[in-house]
Amino acid sequence: MITQTEMSQQTTQQEEKLADELQLISLLKEHGDILQRHPELLAELEVPHQTSGAVSLIERQVTVLRDQLKAGEKHLRDLMEIARLNDRLAQSRHRIAINLLGAHDLIDVTSVVLDELKNELKAEFSDIKLFTDNSDLSEKHPGLFVTRGAEELAQFSIMLKQKNPVCGRSSAEQNTFLFGENASEIGSAAIIPLVAGADLGLLGLGSSERDRFHASMGTEFLTQIGELVSAALAIHLEK
Repeated sequence: MITQTEMSQQTTQQEEKLADELQLISLLKEHGDILQRHPELLAELEVPHQTSGAVSLIERQVTVLRDQLKAGEKHLRDLMEIARLNDRLAQSRHRIAINLLGAHDLIDVTSVVLDELKNELKAEFSDIKLFTDNSDLSEKHPGLFVTRGAEELAQFSIMLKQKNPVCGRSSAEQNTFLFGENASEIGSAAIIPLVAGADLGLLGLGSSERDRFHASMGTEFLTQIGELVSAALAIHLEK
């Protein structure tokens, strides 16, 4: 049985050990370059390791640095991928702008845009719906024009008011309006309001993949494309 005297001695020893450790920690903080001035200590020091007992401090440092290097390399790869994507989108935007300058009519405009975006954004389905007050146009081009007061447009009122592209899961009614007989195949969509002074129409991009277009994705490229297309459409609609 441990006597009170022995317990008192153990407590005193623990307190002395703690005091020594605190003093050592204080000295290390004051002399942070001690391992540089005495590198031989690295071979003597040991730190806990998660997998195999204890390793020397220098081995532990190498492991930490290796992990940091891997994390840095991954971050660099991510940045390079973003840079490549931005460059590709910039080239696509440039091609669309050049081709729109050479467009002869509304059909040319829609073809240029839909072909490029289907390829660049990997959208299996795409279409443009233009608004008109001219019943002759809606009858002549039923797949392209829709009467401005059509009931189906009410479901797009918020995005037309905000004038910003919307990505994600569109409703069955919206898909039917934009993609017709392909509506049931749409897993996700991007809808771009076409505005140039007035609401000109809607550009819809659809994919069978549920996560191809999602609410958190960036829409700067889509916004710029919408502005280019709207400007080109406004020119030809005035003719």
